[in-house]
Amino acid sequence: MTPLLRWGSALLKLEMFRPRGSVSDRARAPAGVPELSGNQALSFAHPGMQLALRGTVTHEMRETLKIWGARIVPRGTPWRPDPDAFARTLGTELLGQLSEAPALLVGPAGESEALVGALSALRRRWPAIRGVALVAADTELPDLPASADLPREIERVPVGRKDAAAARARLGRELGLLANHAGAAAAAYAYDRGGVALVTAPGEREFSLEAQP
Repeated sequence: MTPLLRWGSALLKLEMFRPRGSVSDRARAPAGVPELSGNQALSFAHPGMQLALRGTVTHEMRETLKIWGARIVPRGTPWRPDPDAFARTLGTELLGQLSEAPALLVGPAGESEALVGALSALRRRWPAIRGVALVAADTELPDLPASADLPREIERVPVGRKDAAAARARLGRELGLLANHAGAAAAAYAYDRGGVALVTAPGEREFSLEAQP
């Protein structure tokens, strides 16, 4: 079970502390040659695995996949995990950890299945919880795409690159927590809204983004 950490009026679900730092390792591993985000790829990678990448993938992610022996190929079959897997795992954990209804559950749109699954579990007890997915307002970042295929009841909130970087810096400064940009942005959104934020991946995979304009 990953911990909940209080920050302001937010509770941060630290999925970055999963064995490979992605909510995706709670789902069944994809078969064949899957097309994955960088963080999803790292959650499943093993020596000899073939995979394709989608979205923004950092230098650190690519180099780690090489070190772990995964082979990156040009094309694969897009993989989407089953939200029910997250309802049974992530959602069940949250139900056991929360004593009262949070105002909302927010997470990066790049991990939308985890958000949808966990929200469905929470709504069985607290039907009024809002679901919020963060998307890129300008430059796409890992797990922060410009658009996402989401259920209509999930709100989409755009986040700019500068705001995500500022959230990452603030989270590190105030809590000593090095999170990815998308997860830090989710934490900042929940900070003064009384919500639960899914912090989905560790931040050391994104140092190269800080050197870019």
